[in-house]
Amino acid sequence: EEFSVRETPTILFFHEVGDEHEIYKGQKLWEKIFQFGASKMQSFVRVINKDNYGDFITSNPSNHKVLLFTSKKTTPPLLKAISKHYQGKLYFGEVRQSESELVQKFGITKIPTLIVLSEPENYKGVVYEGALNRDGIEKFINKYAYETIKQEVKSSGVKELTKELYKTECNQN
Repeated sequence: EEFSVRETPTILFFHEVGDEHEIYKGQKLWEKIFQFGASKMQSFVRVINKDNYGDFITSNPSNHKVLLFTSKKTTPPLLKAISKHYQGKLYFGEVRQSESELVQKFGITKIPTLIVLSEPENYKGVVYEGALNRDGIEKFINKYAYETIKQEVKSSGVKELTKELYKTECNQN
């Protein structure tokens, strides 16, 4: 009664925010229901290409970056779910197989491949070797989620010339 359901089976989808819901009107096959649900999931995954890679690695500088190299045309539901779980702790991106320049720079030979970037400027990362399931992936990335990246303090290269520095750095000539 509360949701005006008049017949069964009825599948209702409730949005993340608010009380709104919608009735699933597709075929009652698990594949179709799964596709419907997956299409409605929130995603905190950014599609990465050679043009926005620099922006991706400089965004959220204190968070580790996780990249999935995939042949899929849409974000896999597993990655959407994990990205939501680690929102604010890790920064997720996905690289399509068609982005051959990035695939080559990272030396990716197998698709799908999940990596945590260790040297983003040099296209290096720690590769996840386990099965692509939620438990395995979470065990792998958990240590990175709760470890902030230490930011190097960049020196301008200019030192103040003090009497002590003059004595140690300069010779008599």
